[in-house]
Order: sequence, then structure tokens, then C-alpha cells
Amino acid sequence: MKKYFDHLVTLLLIGLLVYQVSRYFQLQPDLEKGASAPLFTSELIDRSTFNLAELKGRYVLVDFWGSWCGPCRRQNPKLVKLYQEYHDQKFVDAEGFDIVSIAIEPNTPAWHNAIKKDGLDWPYHLVDPSTGGEGFSGAIASQYKIQSVPSSYLLDPNGEIIKVNASYWQLKKFLQERL
Repeated sequence: MKKYFDHLVTLLLIGLLVYQVSRYFQLQPDLEKGASAPLFTSELIDRSTFNLAELKGRYVLVDFWGSWCGPCRRQNPKLVKLYQEYHDQKFVDAEGFDIVSIAIEPNTPAWHNAIKKDGLDWPYHLVDPSTGGEGFSGAIASQYKIQSVPSSYLLDPNGEIIKVNASYWQLKKFLQERL
């Protein structure tokens, strides 16, 4: 009986692992390295109009997040460091580095508070309003095929995707190598 129980537990653990791995890959953004980033126009937190094409010539991290997302909030201090270190740098092929934060956000006051509390000092903050109350159905999230947050794309100066969901260390190394 104990042997049967041990086999059953082992099978359940393997099944759970397979489920988690497949779910991880299923929730990854669907745009690939080398693709042109979808362009969009939206309203920023200060109500000014923003067009992603305005940042051509710079490296741009398009970061999807939410004030309600624990992993997003834990990642924010690292993004602040990247921005502060590389924003005004002259790269061999780009005039600087910017971050565009796109919130998948049902609560605008919480979003404003999270930006202040986390010290997100770059100017490009916008909310991707969802359709019908579905968080990932907003126009920009749909264009970028976002299914979970945090999700990010690093764009080259021509607006092509060069990294998907890169870690802080991968981004830092990439930017450092291009100084």
C-alpha cells in the first residue's frame, strides 16, 4: 500500500511540474526577437499624448506591469537603477535608454501611488485600458500579446525587438556592452 501511495505522490508531483512548465511557456509574450515592435499612441499619466515612434534612435524597454502585481513591484527598484544609470548614456548605436511603463491597471489611484512609492522617475507612464473589464484585453496589451505581468520587450534604436522578458542582469550587461 505504501508503495502505491509513493507512486501516486510521484505522479502527482510530475504532473504538477509539467503543468507549471507548460503554463509558464503559455503565458510568455508571443512576439519574438527580431520582430518590429507594434507602434502605438496613448495618453501618458500627465495627460499628454505619447507615440512610441518618438523614441526611435534610443534603446527602449517596454514594460508591462500593475500596481497589484508583487513580482512587478519587486522588479521596479532594478528598473529605476537601469534608468538612472543608462538614460543619458551615448551608446555606439543609440542616443540613450528609456523605459515605457504600461500598466494593466483597474485602479488608477493605486497606480499613481505605486509610481511615486517605487520612484519610477521616467516620464513614460500609461494605462492600457481593458475592454469589458478583462485586464489583458487592452489595445496595447493585445498588440504585444501580453498574457501576464511582468512582461517586457527591449527595443533597439530601429524599434525592433531584441530581448523578451530579459532579467535586470541581462539588460545591464547588454547596455554596458554597447557603451
